[in-house]
Amino acid sequence: MKIKEFAKACGVPESTVRYYDKKGVLKPVETNLLTKCRYYDKSQIADVGKITSLKSVGFTLSEIKRITNGKADTEDIQSLFAEKKSRLYETLTMLEDTQKIILGGDFMKTNNIELLHEDVNVPFENDEDVIGRWIITEDSSANMGSKERELYFLPNGEWYWCFSWTKGKFLYNGGNSSCVCDYTLENRGDGLYMKIDFKTHSGIDVITLKKLDSKHYTADEIARKDNIDMPFKNDEKVLGSWKAIGFIADKENFSPDNFNSSFEPYFEKIEFLPNGTCTSVYGSEIISGNNMQVWTKGYVLRKWNSTACAYEIRKVDGAEYLIIEWKSGDYRWGGFDTDYYVFVRT
Repeated sequence: MKIKEFAKACGVPESTVRYYDKKGVLKPVETNLLTKCRYYDKSQIADVGKITSLKSVGFTLSEIKRITNGKADTEDIQSLFAEKKSRLYETLTMLEDTQKIILGGDFMKTNNIELLHEDVNVPFENDEDVIGRWIITEDSSANMGSKERELYFLPNGEWYWCFSWTKGKFLYNGGNSSCVCDYTLENRGDGLYMKIDFKTHSGIDVITLKKLDSKHYTADEIARKDNIDMPFKNDEKVLGSWKAIGFIADKENFSPDNFNSSFEPYFEKIEFLPNGTCTSVYGSEIISGNNMQVWTKGYVLRKWNSTACAYEIRKVDGAEYLIIEWKSGDYRWGGFDTDYYVFVRT
């Protein structure tokens, strides 16, 4: 279900569902990186009802996330309810009813949704007509919101961001899902159009593009770039080694109990050395050397992809947390806001 129909089925505004996603309380089962369209499963309608019940008896979204992220066991949940009872005695009856719903159901189980995982390693065949810059049009069935989105079809089917192409096929790999989609071209009075039958776990979205030009772009040429020409300024507080423990979309409301730690981080470690040298570990890749990246007070300057990732250190209950901007392909090519990794000292 797309977010609009899901919100309607739940009886809540779309903005509420988007807010739950941003806070990590209820994530869509799939998000199309190209269109930003969120997809939900019917089973999640009951989850929204349970979140609403928890809110109605005074639980904060941070507390709700602790209950619903699967990390809290029955004892933890019972402790949370006991604390709430002491503060909300006048709503005790409603609270106990909600407790039975939460502890008696399968709310802590992960939805077993079958996402598409097709092999996108397709041999390349050229189609000169598609090379260049395109824009997604308003008659696409995917909900684009108010922002226009441009896509580039690079020569030789070069991958950029989350997609590539070969003649007649649009190749998508969004991380959680991948698919091979058919495209067709159509000459209209005002130019060349492309229709992509974009596959999702729940059906087909038709994405319509209009060609803007036929220039042979490169991935580096069209990438978003930051100012990385900053002089070195020392920061004794950041020196040393740090390891990733979580991932957040919004750093303003960060707390140790309110971030996604249920995944294997791609950005695993970073070490800050004197005089601006730093080493990062990304999966199986180690990035080091001042020709690749350096740091200055407040920023990690990644020369290899021209991004300046701001960092800050926060102290919470005596513990230090390093929060660093994560500027992936979603930021560099997709126009998304930055996300953040959370680190602790090793």
